[in-house]
Amino acid sequence: MFRVITVLISLVMAFSVQAADSGAQYVHLQPAFVLNYGNNTKGRMKYIRTDVALRVVGAEAAGKVNHHQAYIRNQMVLLLSQQDDAAVNSAQGREKLRQVALEEVRALMSELEGQPYVEDLYFQNFVAQN
Repeated sequence: MFRVITVLISLVMAFSVQAADSGAQYVHLQPAFVLNYGNNTKGRMKYIRTDVALRVVGAEAAGKVNHHQAYIRNQMVLLLSQQDDAAVNSAQGREKLRQVALEEVRALMSELEGQPYVEDLYFQNFVAQN
């Protein structure tokens, strides 16, 4: 009887660890992105400040994304700095930017690791100074 209970407890614990490992996790790209954007035609710099989080599923995906975080950040800086006022000053523009950023990160991870690993991308805050 004791042996059966021990086996059952072991199975439940193994299942719990596997379920926790397969749950959604968020990889925060730190530090925050602070950069200038757009064309400087009026002699005045325009800035964006945003925090970005990537949703992944499982510890393996989180590890892979963390491993390539420098490359992901570089691509995000290049993408964000190319934006214009219409993209950063409207909700629709920011949503489109979020979707483009997600696709770029997924393509990058697919190129580097053979799988996209990233399920979604979120701007935790987004401040633009014109």
